[in-house]
Amino acid sequence: MKSITKKLSALVLSTVFATMQVSAIDTGLGVGNGGAVINDIQGGFAGMTTGKGSADLNFNGNTHVNWDSLNINKGETLNFNAVGGANNLTILNTVNHGMSNIYGQINANSGIGKLIISNPNGVLFNGATFDAAGDVMLTTQPMTATFVDGRMDISKVATTTPVGVITIQDSNFNVGGEFNILAPSVDIVKSAITTNSLKLVTANGQDYLSTGNINVNDAVKLEAVEINGDVYIVADKGIVKTVSGGKINGNLDIKSDDSVSLNYVANGQALHVTGDVNVDGNGVLMYARNTKVDGNLNMTNGGGFLEVGNVQVGKDMNLKTVAKSENEQGFKHFIHVVGDNTVGGNATIESVNNIHIGNYNIDEGVLLDGSLKVGGDLVAHAIDGHIMVTIDTSADKISLKSDNLNVLTDGKALLTANEYDFSSNGYIGGLKGYKGYTVDEVIIAIMENYKYIASSSDPANINIAGGTITGINTPTAAYIASLGDVKLTGANAGTIDITAPGKFIEITGDVKADTITVGKETDKLKVDYPSRDYTLKYTNIRDAKEVTINGNDEITYELTNGENGYNVRDPRPENTTYLVGPDAPDTPDTPTPEPTPDPSIDPDDNENIKVLRSYERPAALDAAQPYTPVAYAADLDDDQEDNGVRKNVDGSVTVVKAYPMGK
Repeated sequence: MKSITKKLSALVLSTVFATMQVSAIDTGLGVGNGGAVINDIQGGFAGMTTGKGSADLNFNGNTHVNWDSLNINKGETLNFNAVGGANNLTILNTVNHGMSNIYGQINANSGIGKLIISNPNGVLFNGATFDAAGDVMLTTQPMTATFVDGRMDISKVATTTPVGVITIQDSNFNVGGEFNILAPSVDIVKSAITTNSLKLVTANGQDYLSTGNINVNDAVKLEAVEINGDVYIVADKGIVKTVSGGKINGNLDIKSDDSVSLNYVANGQALHVTGDVNVDGNGVLMYARNTKVDGNLNMTNGGGFLEVGNVQVGKDMNLKTVAKSENEQGFKHFIHVVGDNTVGGNATIESVNNIHIGNYNIDEGVLLDGSLKVGGDLVAHAIDGHIMVTIDTSADKISLKSDNLNVLTDGKALLTANEYDFSSNGYIGGLKGYKGYTVDEVIIAIMENYKYIASSSDPANINIAGGTITGINTPTAAYIASLGDVKLTGANAGTIDITAPGKFIEITGDVKADTITVGKETDKLKVDYPSRDYTLKYTNIRDAKEVTINGNDEITYELTNGENGYNVRDPRPENTTYLVGPDAPDTPDTPTPEPTPDPSIDPDDNENIKVLRSYERPAALDAAQPYTPVAYAADLDDDQEDNGVRKNVDGSVTVVKAYPMGK
C-alpha cells in the first residue's frame, strides 16, 4: 500500500486497483467552508487533476473515496469521471466531519453507474447543479465498503443512528438513472429535478437503514418543486408534505408510518401530478389540497383524518381509512371532501367512521360552500359513522351507505344522478335547526359526537334531481324530494316519504316498506298492483284528501267513454287537464289506431279530460273470449265519485292527480 502526502493535482497516476491509499489530500475546493479534503481512496482510482475552481477525480474501477470534509463553493465544480473505457462503476463517497455545503456543481459521466454521497452530518445543496448520467444516492446513513478480489461490497452499513438532514434548495438536478435520498429528514425547496425516479426514504423505511427513534417534524418536504420522473417516498416518523404547489411529471407514491399532506400550505399554488398518486399513511392526518392529478388518486390512512379539498382527478379517486392495530391513539377516522372537487372516473370513499362530503368551520360552527362532480359512480360507505352531504354532488350513480348510523344532508344540498341507493341503520333524510341551534351547529354536533338518529319529528328531505332510486334501506324512516321524474325500484324500509312537486313518481319492482307516503305536491303517480308490500298514502285527485291503500286491497272504478278507451276530443283546449296511464304493451302485429274525432260525443263530457294511453285487444287473444278495453281517466265533471286509482290490464295500478297543462 502506498501513501501519498502531497496534492494529487500535481500527480499523473497510473491505473491502480484496490490497493491504493492516499492521505490528507486537499482538492482546492470549498475554501472557507472547511474545504474538500480526501483522507484516503480505495479501489480503482486513476488519479486527479485540478484547475481553477475545479477538480476531476478519475476512476477505472469501483472506488471508495473517504473525505474528511466535502464542500463546493459557488462557481466551483467537482467531476467524477470513468476513464479508460470503464463503465457501470460504483463510486462511494463518505464524509467524516461537518455538513457538506454544495453551492457549486457536481458532475458524473456516463461510465459511472452509481454515485453515492454519504454524510451522517447532513448535506445542503443551495443554488447547486448536479448532473449525473447514472444513478445517484444521497444519504446521511454511515456506509462502509469492503473489497474482495477487486470488487467493492457496500451491502453492509453501519448501525449508527443518522442525525443529519438533506436539504436541496434553489438547485437543479439532472439524473439519468434513479435518484435516491435517504435521511431522517429531506427538504426539497424550489428546485427542479429530472430523473427516471426520485425515491425519498426517511429514518428506517428500508431494511438497509439503521433503526432509531428519529423525532423530527418534517420527514420529507417538497416545496414548489418541479420533478420530471416518478417520485417514491418511504417515511417512518414525521410529516411527509408538499408545500406551495409544484409539478411532478410522473407518478407520486408515498408510504408512511406517519402523517402525509399534499399541498398542506398551498399559498395559492396548485400541485400538479401528471401520473397517478398513491398515498398510504398511518398518521393523525392526511391531506390533498388544491391538487390536480391527471391519473388516479388513491389515499389510505390508518391513523385518523383524511381530507381532499379542491382537487381535480382525471381518472378514479379512492379514499379510505382503516384501523391499524399498531396505531391505537383513539383518533376517529374522518374523511372530508371539501371545496370544489371534480373526478373524471369513479369515486369510492370508505371510512371506519364518518364521511362528510362538504366543508365546515368547526371554530365558527358554520358550513362552507363547495361541490363534488364525479364523471362515473360515487360510492360512499361509512362503517361506524355517519355519511353527511352538505354540498351539491353529482355522479352517474350515487350510493350512500352507513352500516350503523345515518345518511344525512343539510336539507339544501342537491344530489344529481341517474341512479341512487341509500342505506343506513337509522334515519335517511335532511336536518333542521333545533331549539335555538342552527342547522349548521346541529350537523357539526352530530358528526363530532356520532349521534344516532332513529327518526326526526321535524324532518327535512334529501334532495335529488330525479332519476331512479334502486334502494332505500332503513329500519326507520327516509325522506326524499325530487326535482324531476323519479322511479323507486327497490326498498326495504320502515316508512318512506317521497315527493316530486309537479313531476311523476313510479313505484315498481322489489319494494318493501311499512308505509310509503307520496307528497301532495306530486302530480302523477303510478304503482305496481297487486304485488305491493306496503301501505300507500297519496292525495285524491277530486277532493285533495289523503287516500290510504292497504297492502293488496282490491280497487274498483268506473270506465270512461271513448273509442277503444280513448277520449276523442282533439285538439284539447289550452287549459285541459289530463291523466297518465302506463305505456301500451308491444303489439307490432296490431298497431294502435290513431284516435279520431267523434262528433257524436258531447264535448262537455270530455272538456277537461285527455287520456294518453290505453290498450286494444291483442291480436293473439281468442276472439270468443270476453275482453273489455280499459281507459285510464275519469271524467272529472261526472257526478260519480272517482278515487283516482285505475287498475290496468297488465296488473298494475295507476294513481293519478289532475294538473293543468303547462305547469
